[in-house]
Formats: sequence, structure tokens, C-alpha cells
Amino acid sequence: MTDQPRSLSKRLNFRIDEATYSAFEAKVSAANLTRSEFFRDIVLNNKTQVIARKITTDNTKQALFLINKTSNNINQLAKAANTAQQSGKITDQLYLSVLESLDQQNQLLQAFLDHVN
Repeated sequence: MTDQPRSLSKRLNFRIDEATYSAFEAKVSAANLTRSEFFRDIVLNNKTQVIARKITTDNTKQALFLINKTSNNINQLAKAANTAQQSGKITDQLYLSVLESLDQQNQLLQAFLDHVN
């Protein structure tokens, strides 16, 4: 049985940024291969490590959206408390109490985020 050259009829295209392209070109050059030969060698000889991305469900997306909105609200409340404290509209004791409460809320959100991810 003779080894017939395989027809390379399928083409792959993808985009990369300039820095990644430079690194890729340096490796191709060092290997003394064409880009196609280099890519085929890496992929077909399992010289890659594939790490699957977590699947983001609609529930996860919704939870992340709500966490983002809530975090924004916490930041707005902290800014308002800071402004009120600096202008003397609230006492230092109330200011510290508000910040402590906001910090607790932030910690709860972080714990929820860790659970979601």
C-alpha cells in the first residue's frame, strides 16, 4: 500500500491580536515550518492542552447582571455616605455604621458570586 498525499482541502481561519501573532510567528520560525505545518503538527500531535470553558447558563447570566447592578448601587451609597460625612450632614458614628453595612452586603455578594462561578 502506497502512502498517497492527503488532499488539504479544508481551510481554517481565525483572528489574533498583534502580540499573539508575533509570538506565533516566532515559534513558527524557530520550528522551521510553514504556518500550516506548524499548526497541524501542534493540533494533530496533541501538543495542546484544551481547557473547556464553563457553560454560562441564562440563570448565571441573570445572576451576574444583578450582582453588577447591586455592586453599582453599593458604590453609589458609599459615595453618598462619604459626601454626607464630609459635609457634616451625618455623624462619624452613622457614617461608619453605613460603611460597615455596605461592606457586609459586598461580602455577601462576593460569596454569591463565588458560588455562581
